[in-house]
Amino acid sequence: MPFQLGCCNGHNTKLNCLEYHRDSEFNLGTEDFILLLAKQGEIENDVLDTAKVKAFFVPKGVLVEVYATTLHYAPCHADPAKGFRVLVALPLNTNTDYRPGTGKNTLDKTLWARNKWLLAHKDSSEAKAGAYVGLKGENIDIAADVPFCC
Repeated sequence: MPFQLGCCNGHNTKLNCLEYHRDSEFNLGTEDFILLLAKQGEIENDVLDTAKVKAFFVPKGVLVEVYATTLHYAPCHADPAKGFRVLVALPLNTNTDYRPGTGKNTLDKTLWARNKWLLAHKDSSEAKAGAYVGLKGENIDIAADVPFCC
C-alpha cells in the first residue's frame, strides 16, 4: 500500500483532540516525546471521557506503531527547551481534505479529513473550527509534569 512520510514538530502539552485512522501510524522522534492515548473501544455514544486517556513516554530513536484502534493526536514535548520532532508514516493521502457534505451515520460527523476521524475537546481550536466535540472532561495539560527527570 502506498505510504507517506511527514514531520510533526513543535511545542505542546495539551490533549485538545484525539483522532484515529483505519490503518496504523508509525512515529519516530528525534527528541523524547509523550503520546496521550486512549482506546477507540472506550468511546461511548460517540463521546470519550478524557479520564480514560493515558500518557506514554517515548524515548528518541524508538519507533512506535500506533494501531488503528488507538486514539491519539499531536505529540507532547518531554523537554520544553527542545520541543518535539516526530517523523510520521501513514497511508498515502491521509489527512488530506475530504469531508462529506451531510452525514448519514455517526462516523460521518467525526470524519475531519481523509482517513482521519476526530474527537475534539470543546476548548480546542479544532472545535471552534467545526470539529465534532466528542471529548468530555478535562482538556488534559501535562505542562506541570514536564520536564521530568530521566
